[in-house]
Amino acid sequence: MTTTLVFLHGRGQEFKDPEKLRRNWLAGLGAGLVRAGLPAGSLDAVPSVLPFYGNVLFGITADLARDPLELESMPDARDEPAPLQPYLPEDVGRLEQRLLHDMTRSLAPLAQTEPSDADLEGLGAIAEAGRMVLSWDVTRQGLLALARYTRFDQEVISAHLRDVAVYLTRGRDEVLATVRAGIPAGGSLVLVSHSLGTVVACDLLSDPETRDRTRLWVTAGSPLGLEAVQHNLRPRGPRPVGVDWLTTYDPKDVVALGHPLRSWGVVRNVRVDNGDSPHAIDRYLSHPVTAGAIAAAATQSGQGS
Repeated sequence: MTTTLVFLHGRGQEFKDPEKLRRNWLAGLGAGLVRAGLPAGSLDAVPSVLPFYGNVLFGITADLARDPLELESMPDARDEPAPLQPYLPEDVGRLEQRLLHDMTRSLAPLAQTEPSDADLEGLGAIAEAGRMVLSWDVTRQGLLALARYTRFDQEVISAHLRDVAVYLTRGRDEVLATVRAGIPAGGSLVLVSHSLGTVVACDLLSDPETRDRTRLWVTAGSPLGLEAVQHNLRPRGPRPVGVDWLTTYDPKDVVALGHPLRSWGVVRNVRVDNGDSPHAIDRYLSHPVTAGAIAAAATQSGQGS
């Protein structure tokens, strides 16, 4: 029975060429196969798809937004980048803040260097605020500290918070419908997911038919270790997913804070070093353990529906 590789991309892919993205994923995977001691063409006979939802998510966010000109008249407007988009609905903003709180709370065990006094002040403010809806100043302070500490740009972190929150609060059904339409109806699956795509994949696996067809689920640079994400899944996590699951993370990847995953049941956690691009999908796929596991699952015979 045919096995299909299903690539589920992350946020920020709007207006890109889905076919070019698919080829880029395959190129990263090919490099990983070579590092694993396997032929670069080991997966040439395995079909692959990349269900593209980037434009759908972008459109949902744009439809939710009020007129950005409102920002010019806000009395507390600042020159610094803001962690929240005040023109989005309140429920999106609340989830953004909770995600930020979880990210800062998860930072300490993964940190490779000691935080500065300014970092400690910002991280402490978030920790003291707990699960409450945070004030604008406290939220800004936490974002600044997180950006300094992880060396990720504030705008990148803010965009990640926004898109995860939009998906979980307003965009799930439309995104999932788009993704399901791009997955073959028959045969077994190997789900390879990145960033926000890992959250989409987790929702997909709540469907017994999809779950039963899935030989392996790979998550790379995933936010599934954050409580705010887990509490907004369908059904809520963490929980045993019911499939063979490998998750790979770089400790410097701000999106993967919360790793290793310890409360989801049986999960194989693979720590990697992606160098100067800790969140890049091609770096994750080029790791030999990741590529080797995908090849083994995609080329095995005699099982699957």
